[in-house]
Amino acid sequence: MNIYRKFTIVAVSAAAIALFTPGANAQLLEQKIAVTFSGPVMVPGEILPAGSYIFEALRDGSVTRILSADEKHVYATLLTMPTESLEPAEKATVILGHGPEGSPQRVESWFFPGFSVGNEFIYMKDHSAKGPSAFSHGLKDVAAPPEYIAVHAAHLGAHAGIAVAHAGKFIVG
Repeated sequence: MNIYRKFTIVAVSAAAIALFTPGANAQLLEQKIAVTFSGPVMVPGEILPAGSYIFEALRDGSVTRILSADEKHVYATLLTMPTESLEPAEKATVILGHGPEGSPQRVESWFFPGFSVGNEFIYMKDHSAKGPSAFSHGLKDVAAPPEYIAVHAAHLGAHAGIAVAHAGKFIVG
């Protein structure tokens, strides 16, 4: 009976620490992919010339940072929302879409290898890379669209399960 009491105390303590730690982060893996574009592409607020870039997920995938291939220059730091594909990506995948007439293709979303949940960029309604953007001007009180909040809340449980599974590998093994 004594061993069960110790196990229960350890389990409850671990759960309490996990729930009440303010800086706890569910993203255990560093999610970075290297991409090369043969022509210019558009991301919210920017047009990236042809070349190689690093896409990096930050803040549990709610932010994507786009860096130079050598990771010394930050081109953009953008809000993203979770998007889901039917099957996990076999390799790093970038989904391109059509931008406004006369503009380059735009990057819709990107997926890390082995994951079916990716990162979708949030575009303003006019999809203009040259127009004023609340994100590029540093406004503090910008609200997230309701679609973003609903999708983010729906995937919160899935991300927590993945984090627990990854953490379990380190605890058990």
